[in-house]
Amino acid sequence: MKIVLVLLAIVALAGAALWQTGALNSGISTNLDSGGTYSVKRGDLSITLTERGTLKTRNAAQVRSEVEGKTPIQWLADEGKAVKKGDVVVELDRTETEQSVEERRNLIIQLESEDKAARTEELIQREQNQTDLERASLTLEVAVAELAKMIEGDIPTEERRLELALITTTSELERTKARFTEMPTMQEKGFITADQFEDERIKLRKANEALQTAEQEKALYLKYKKPLDIRQKEAAVTEAERGVSRATNQAEARLEGKKAVVNQKERRLSREVLKLEEELADLAKMTITAPADGVIFFGDPDRSWEAEEIKIGSNAYYNNVIMTIPDPSEMAVVINVHEADINKISPGVEAVIRSETRKGRTYAGVVSKVDSVANAGNRRWGDTIRRFRVEIKLQGSELDLKPGTSASVEVQIGHLANVLHVPIQAVHSREGRFFCYTRGPNGPTETRVKVGGSNDAFLEIVEGLKEGDEVLLYEPEAGKVSGGSDEKEAGSEEKKRPEGGKQRGGAGGKRPGGREGGGGKRPPQP
Repeated sequence: MKIVLVLLAIVALAGAALWQTGALNSGISTNLDSGGTYSVKRGDLSITLTERGTLKTRNAAQVRSEVEGKTPIQWLADEGKAVKKGDVVVELDRTETEQSVEERRNLIIQLESEDKAARTEELIQREQNQTDLERASLTLEVAVAELAKMIEGDIPTEERRLELALITTTSELERTKARFTEMPTMQEKGFITADQFEDERIKLRKANEALQTAEQEKALYLKYKKPLDIRQKEAAVTEAERGVSRATNQAEARLEGKKAVVNQKERRLSREVLKLEEELADLAKMTITAPADGVIFFGDPDRSWEAEEIKIGSNAYYNNVIMTIPDPSEMAVVINVHEADINKISPGVEAVIRSETRKGRTYAGVVSKVDSVANAGNRRWGDTIRRFRVEIKLQGSELDLKPGTSASVEVQIGHLANVLHVPIQAVHSREGRFFCYTRGPNGPTETRVKVGGSNDAFLEIVEGLKEGDEVLLYEPEAGKVSGGSDEKEAGSEEKKRPEGGKQRGGAGGKRPGGREGGGGKRPPQP
């Protein structure tokens, strides 16, 4: 965009601007040969900066898909349709989700049955563990009791029996010896026979052997059987204790296994129930309603290139903007202002906006924000040009404008009161000096002027002209120009330049207010 001081290069465009301001009806005369003249006027002149920018909403409600992943769009409200808060604006395809919901419900029924069976198995295992532990505990009690019974009863009884047997055999042996010692005398006297003597001798021998046997039994019992019996009973107690521990560990392990199965079933069931709830919630989210009153525009205004993808059959991705419903009372235009002009703009400055989609209409605006840092090196403008982002808020409500579209902004950066001014195309430049061609009795006369501020149509004349002078709206041929205030100087300069090197105003020369290469020398500013 051109700055306000840039002269229109094409006369026809400048003429159109003059016509819009009413200038063509107040001082311009035309003829087919000359291209027209203008009578220098004195009056007020508004200084403006014109830039093109993009419309955006400052407070928009956005319609997004809240369904995870991607979901095909089944139905869309028409773009540009006015809706009320709560109206259905998007329907997403429910087919796949409904099928998944039905399958998941069947799966949940199966998992509930498996979970119940697993809980029953856990209960049975608990009861079996109780039985096993009671049996092992009873075995331990029996072993401990048998050990105590043997130590406190069986062993003393056996020891007493053996001792009694030893006493008995010893006494029997003594009686037998006593009788046998009398046998020879009694045999001599004829009281006993030889057979009786032999019987007594055999009894003595048996008594000796019985005593030896009793002594041997007692010794073997005390040395071998008693310790062995005690060790066996103690081993039985130890084994019973280990049996209790083993039964306890086995019971815990089996129960933990059953618990693990139950937990696994419960977790899977919980996951499937949660997924079912999410899918049911997604089904509810697939009918999307308008979050606010307004007019529908597809996509995100900041990503306008994506709007073409918003259509029936395309995919709506999670959290992506499907529609924007702008607040018609909160619209703005964002422009980029050249660094040479940014100091002239500040919040509160008034502006006029013209939308590309509402041709012929103008909207009032005011600068609401000026960035403090330039977008240096922006590839759109080139590495050497710096521009500042400026936001202009549109005033009024029900603006009926579409975010993301182009608009032209005319910022009022100054006002010149009661100044001489001429159309932009009446002023020409040469080597940093500005000239007008006035109409005189002898033809066009070149007159040097000093320029001031300007807008897109008019340029202030500080020196060189007076009110009522007739200036040409074109550059006449060099041979038809009569002497003027700088004729002599211009002639000498003409001689110094090579042929064809003469620099004039118009399309080939530097125009007042022109920016060379986007940042050249500028005329004095008011």
